[in-house]
Amino acid sequence: MSDTRNRVSAERALWEAEAQLAFAAETTALGLFEWDLVTGALTWSYGDEASLGLAPGSIVSFESWSQRVFPEDVSATQTLIANVAAQKLDKFTFRYRIRCDDGKARTIEGAARCIYDAGGTLVKTTGVNVDVTERVEREAALRDREAQLGAIMATMPSAMVVIDVDGAIHMFSAAAERLFGYAAADLLGQNLALLVPNSARESLSAKFAGYRAARASGDAGELFELVARCNGGAEIPVEFSIAEMIVAGEPRYTVFIRDLSERAAAEQAAADLRNELAQVGRGAAMGELAASLAHELNQPLSATANFLAATVLLVSRGGDRDKVAELVTLANDQIQRAGSIIRNIREFIVKRDVEIGIEPIEKTVRDAVSLVLVGSARVDVEVRYAFEQPGQFMLADRVQIQQVLVNLLRNAAEALQDQPKHRRTILIAVRGKPGDMIEISVSDTGAGIDARILETLFTPLSSTKGSEGMGLGLSICRRIIEAHGGTLSAENRSAGGATFRFTLPAGSFEMPDDDR
Repeated sequence: MSDTRNRVSAERALWEAEAQLAFAAETTALGLFEWDLVTGALTWSYGDEASLGLAPGSIVSFESWSQRVFPEDVSATQTLIANVAAQKLDKFTFRYRIRCDDGKARTIEGAARCIYDAGGTLVKTTGVNVDVTERVEREAALRDREAQLGAIMATMPSAMVVIDVDGAIHMFSAAAERLFGYAAADLLGQNLALLVPNSARESLSAKFAGYRAARASGDAGELFELVARCNGGAEIPVEFSIAEMIVAGEPRYTVFIRDLSERAAAEQAAADLRNELAQVGRGAAMGELAASLAHELNQPLSATANFLAATVLLVSRGGDRDKVAELVTLANDQIQRAGSIIRNIREFIVKRDVEIGIEPIEKTVRDAVSLVLVGSARVDVEVRYAFEQPGQFMLADRVQIQQVLVNLLRNAAEALQDQPKHRRTILIAVRGKPGDMIEISVSDTGAGIDARILETLFTPLSSTKGSEGMGLGLSICRRIIEAHGGTLSAENRSAGGATFRFTLPAGSFEMPDDDR
């Protein structure tokens, strides 16, 4: 009899280890193999073939294995084994693709240990096989999506930047590189604020905070415009739009940036064109007023000459000093009057940029009247005013609004020339309108506007003066009023004559609480 407790204990431990290994292999799709390089025999653990959709006994030798494996992978494996044997390596890793009975390919990865004979020849390898087909397919799909995203980013016309919640840049498209002049590699990890000047960074942060708040409440957010800064310091107007996405459980923000330089240039060109057109209109208006203005200027200049001639005569005769002083004062008054007329003309006709501001309506109206009706005594025009309340203001360019008034007043005065003296009246009324608007109307007591002309009154080259008019004045006036956010219209009065109305934004001065 002999004591077998130690042997039984060792056999039990071996059995338990083998059982654990078999369980691990089953739960992790792990297969064991042994390859005898001398005989070519290849042994796989039980169930490995079935897990790949192969009939049991399909893989029994290197030859039967190589018939199912992709030829390029067989060649790569043979080269690998030769290198391992030449370097006397203890272990190595491998990867190959095998065709199953259903025609589909599976990808196998694994690791093996090498066994050498006494002469140092590699005679056997043992190791594990792992089916990684699903992982390889996921990786391939991920690479495809990355390639598609890369192609989209490379061809997208608008710049695209992907950032995290802290504003750090994770992706920078080719269009963004072209727009800002930075290489993507130089900006990865940098903050998006680098792309805007210091003065706009606070606004950018506020816009992103507003977007996140809007997303939290279910809103999609809005587009917003800012000034961006390119590499080198150049600043350009851009439009930002933001879209949120979740990556690995963390929010990411895709920022689309559109260059507005061309739009800004087009808007500036349009504004310049409007200013040029307004300048042409003012010049045309002054051309038609030239005769009246010359007459009006002639009066103070003639009076000045007479006063100065009388002064010279008195001085030569040793006349009264007080009388001389009085004549000089009168001459000076006439010169001041002429200078005032010239200044008003120059201010009206000089080319200038549009200056929107809060302007007094009554002064603007009265200045326009004085400019148009100089010398108008020849038609005995009576001008009446109806201001709804004193001290009304408008938000407008004063000179351009005077240009509109000059055109309307001149048309009204000309419409009164054929009327009896007691019907030569122009009424200028100002009143408030809903929506913080002001309405200014110019009415006359003339014959009114022909119904056929009324339909196309504001069309370029359409004139109420027949062949004598250019047909641009009212068209320019409408453009000016619409550029201010208002409307210009005309109608015939039931009592005779016509009324032109235009609206403008109302202006007001807000006084500090301490001054009220």
